[in-house]
Amino acid sequence: MFDLLSPVAMYLADSVLSVIYTWSFLKEKYEKRGMPVIWAGVYFLIQILVFIIGADRFPVGKAAGIILNICILLFMQSFFFQKEMQKQLFVTFSFVAGTETVKYMFITFDIVVSGWGNQILDHLLAENILNTVERTENVITIYNAVMTVLCVVFYILLLSGYLFFIRRKYIKKDYPLQTHENVFLILPCIAALCISVIIRLIITSLNNGLGIVIYKAVPPIRFWLPVVGALMLSDIIASIVLFQKQIQYHEETGKRALLENQVRQMQKEIAEIQDIYTDMRGFRHDMRSHLANISLLVKGAVGSVKEELESYVGKMEETVSRIDFIYQTGNPITDIIIHQKSQEAEKKQIRFQVDFVYPHKLPIDVYDIAVILNNALENAIEACGMVESEKQISLRSYVKGSLFFIEVENDFAGDIVMEKESGLPVSSKENGKLHGIGISNIQRCAKKYMGDIDIAVSNTGGRKKFSLTVMMNGKAGADG
Repeated sequence: MFDLLSPVAMYLADSVLSVIYTWSFLKEKYEKRGMPVIWAGVYFLIQILVFIIGADRFPVGKAAGIILNICILLFMQSFFFQKEMQKQLFVTFSFVAGTETVKYMFITFDIVVSGWGNQILDHLLAENILNTVERTENVITIYNAVMTVLCVVFYILLLSGYLFFIRRKYIKKDYPLQTHENVFLILPCIAALCISVIIRLIITSLNNGLGIVIYKAVPPIRFWLPVVGALMLSDIIASIVLFQKQIQYHEETGKRALLENQVRQMQKEIAEIQDIYTDMRGFRHDMRSHLANISLLVKGAVGSVKEELESYVGKMEETVSRIDFIYQTGNPITDIIIHQKSQEAEKKQIRFQVDFVYPHKLPIDVYDIAVILNNALENAIEACGMVESEKQISLRSYVKGSLFFIEVENDFAGDIVMEKESGLPVSSKENGKLHGIGISNIQRCAKKYMGDIDIAVSNTGGRKKFSLTVMMNGKAGADG
């Protein structure tokens, strides 16, 4: 009974762990709560029917059993999950490689522990503690039960630990795998499967009469077989870690290139706008002088002519004021950006409040501040544009010692989803690109000055607020 209980318990463990592992990678076809339970039950029954009941009539070899198990999992995935063939292959091969490798490590553990147990039984018999048949049978029954529990617990702990590490290290689960990338991930799994088949064949053949003798004659086998298994599992995990690092490196390189291109484009545009800004300042100065002279002449006019002239001069003064920048931050570049964004907000009927002062005393590059303002305000305007009721954007800055803070708060609609690995907002289904674009560039600029960003989302009286705080250390800019 206990010989049968161990494989049944292992197949049950495989079924439960396959649910946790597979559901963390693939997208379900049917979003129903009972699907994981159905998967576990179906997979468990198939394993029992094929590998225990059916094995008596139709014996399956080690390699054929692995291939059959892979086919079963892929077939089930086609029913339960959306079609993602590359990812499904990776999930299946990595899972089966883990189960097969752990199983032969389990056999080694079973043999070693059984040896210790037999020594204990021999000692009890030699000391005449087991002096009756009934007592001996009871002790053997308890011994077999304890052995079964120990071996199954060992199997579950080892396999769940392996699968946990893969789930934890495989960060970019939404990344679409290419064929060559999938081959890179699957090859270590195939190598582990091939080695596990060879070792299990050797162990099985040796157990048909010489296995225990070999283990006694060559004790290092008890140590090296688990080491080989651990190395194979580590190799699979290492390949996943390396692959994830490559993805992150390419993403970071792409983001850096985009940021550098954005800064270059901004420098070019701002240089052109600065020339216009300088001309406008001179134009405003000259116009105000002319208006002052005209006003003196108007005072000397009489009757309806005077009223018409005063109205005309008033309109001219209004036009001159319109081409002036409302927000004087202390730097022409930040003046231009805030003025431009305020015009965009006004067109979308968004209240725009500004309390921003450029930190002249801190050695922070104005173009880094420009990138932060441009991206933060662009995201805020986009988010407010989706709000049907009252909407507002608030921009403020302040200095504390060598630290410079920028705060942007805005209304938004829908939901904001945070990415687990980065902690930054990602695009939501309802809101499209809400706050997803530019946040990473803002964080990159902050980290350039030993700073970072902080994001807070609040909901007061049904009014949702998104708050972004950027902190930059002026000392880092001076050191750089």
